[in-house]
Amino acid sequence: MKKNLMVVGTRQIGKTYTVEKFAKENFEEYLYFNLEKNIDVRNIFEKSIDDERIISDIELYLGKKIDIEKTIFFFDEVQVSENFIVSLKYFNESERPYKIICAGSLLGVKINRFKGSFPVGKIRMEYMYPMNFEEFLIATGNEMLRDKIRECYKEMSPMPDFAHEQAITLYKQYLCVVGMPEAVNNFIENELDILRFDSHIISDIKDMYIADMQKYVKNSFET
Repeated sequence: MKKNLMVVGTRQIGKTYTVEKFAKENFEEYLYFNLEKNIDVRNIFEKSIDDERIISDIELYLGKKIDIEKTIFFFDEVQVSENFIVSLKYFNESERPYKIICAGSLLGVKINRFKGSFPVGKIRMEYMYPMNFEEFLIATGNEMLRDKIRECYKEMSPMPDFAHEQAITLYKQYLCVVGMPEAVNNFIENELDILRFDSHIISDIKDMYIADMQKYVKNSFET
């Protein structure tokens, strides 16, 4: 039996963009729901965790029938709904060919204390991370340098001085940009000039992380 997929990772690393691109390119029908923003859909899961009842209510909400064979569902920001996560067990056990991908904040999914049972063994969980240095080199058009680093590492041989200096400079820039897609894109748009890079992008992301941490710490004390 196929397991539904949960993509977990920190905020602003491209989970939504990646899943949406995959879903649109590989399925005839695609339905997207953000459970943090769409209160009506989130409340459907608060009323029931039965898969057929949930789909029936979503159809009523959309005003149309859903072709389960052809449709992939993408539920985003799932950390806000414990009942949604619990319902994945019943979607997995159903004989109907549901295709569900969900995504959520790593902090919310991992730290949030569940009163119900987490559907262990009923979902496939994949972790998504910020861009590593190799991906950063690819994004900035430095594939040849990436290949040279690999070659020198494999052969345990020194790099040419100019290439080593270039790699060190790029690594320092990577540490400033920290591998977040929006930040890397801004760095590229500014022609790899770190002095023109908008550092407020990183500050804003950091503020979001702190706000998330404060929210879940508060919830822990209230539990």
